[in-house]
Amino acid sequence: MANKALKFIALVSWFLFAEIGASWWIWGRSPTDSIRVWYSGFWTFESGRLVFWAPIFGGALAMGLLGWALLIRGVRRSGPALSVFGAILAIASELATSMLYWRSPRSADLRDLFQSVWVWHRVPQASDLGWPSFRFYLWAHFFPWLVVLIAGVAVWSVLGRRRPQPGTSTIESLTTKTPRSGMSRKA
Repeated sequence: MANKALKFIALVSWFLFAEIGASWWIWGRSPTDSIRVWYSGFWTFESGRLVFWAPIFGGALAMGLLGWALLIRGVRRSGPALSVFGAILAIASELATSMLYWRSPRSADLRDLFQSVWVWHRVPQASDLGWPSFRFYLWAHFFPWLVVLIAGVAVWSVLGRRRPQPGTSTIESLTTKTPRSGMSRKA
């Protein structure tokens, strides 16, 4: 039970790390006379987004746990189904958070940045404002978020393969040598 709790904490922490890392990417790439001046600091900038992220992520997590409980009962090998379900929930929560944040008054300064010459490389037209500018913001936030999550899945799978044999401790599995076949000596 403790192992499942640690995996759960690691999963939630990694999603939070991906969310903050993606916002840090936008913060670091923006011109120094824009959102770095308009917001008093990175955490003020990020808190506007986390207000939407926390309840959406909590709802997605609750749906994920419910889906896990339902899939585990009905399917013997539910790993691929759970992975696809989890990926869909993660992407949907990221898209919903981005859309809600974009429409909120908290993102007014960020919208000014993404509706400027810095993004469009020309003076934006009236038709460029609003949702057309959202796609630039979405890509700027979604791509680093996805990179961090894929890196986390890769690390998770590499660490998950290094499991000791059942019934042996970690030290025993590292120090016990198995005899090679056909290499035994007769005394």
